[in-house]
Amino acid sequence: MDLPTIRAALCSYDHSQRLQALVALRHHSTADAEPILLAALESDAFIIRSFACMGLGQKRTEAGFQALLERARHDKDPNVRAEAASALSWFGFERCTSLLLRLFSQDDHWLVRQSIIAALSECGNPGSQLQVARQGLVGEDDTVRYSALELLGVLVGSHLEGEAETLLLAASHDENPWIRRIATRTMGNFPGEAARQRCLELRRDPDHRVVAASLESTLKLESGPRSEFSI
Repeated sequence: MDLPTIRAALCSYDHSQRLQALVALRHHSTADAEPILLAALESDAFIIRSFACMGLGQKRTEAGFQALLERARHDKDPNVRAEAASALSWFGFERCTSLLLRLFSQDDHWLVRQSIIAALSECGNPGSQLQVARQGLVGEDDTVRYSALELLGVLVGSHLEGEAETLLLAASHDENPWIRRIATRTMGNFPGEAARQRCLELRRDPDHRVVAASLESTLKLESGPRSEFSI
């Protein structure tokens, strides 16, 4: 799709045509794509703004970075804020980790927080990963708490492994069986004796899903290799 066709499609009332035009920009130069993507951020349709965020993350220009930061902070739709936060991570964690941590603290929508947790799982910074996991665990949204528990798995083999294990041990006593299940499953990646003993205890949990997770984790701990998350 050439640039005149893309510009024409973006003026269409048909969202599918507009989305196709935004996707087609990946085949064009950054100089050509940037102004079109920035303009698409002003669309009244959240899906168009979301796709524009993805495009700006792929093209990675300074103007795009600033526009994404503005959307991540202030867009009225959480889908767009989540996509903008994810796109910011494509600019490099050295620049963006502290920004993502601040966004996580300032925005309590579960979708935005999920996006940030997913991004920071790849950042390679155990301190930042533990920080965002702690914040997620004290929040009220269970979906975010689930992701925070799973994120702790990346800390196996790091200098913060013990602190991560302590958080998982505490979560394994939660009244929510899904929290206990995910904590138990994640503990199967931790080689410490405390994790192993707790997994053994959870074989007597009243919820069969937790029992299943405890059996799986105990088998993993007793049979060997360290976590696939080891760093």
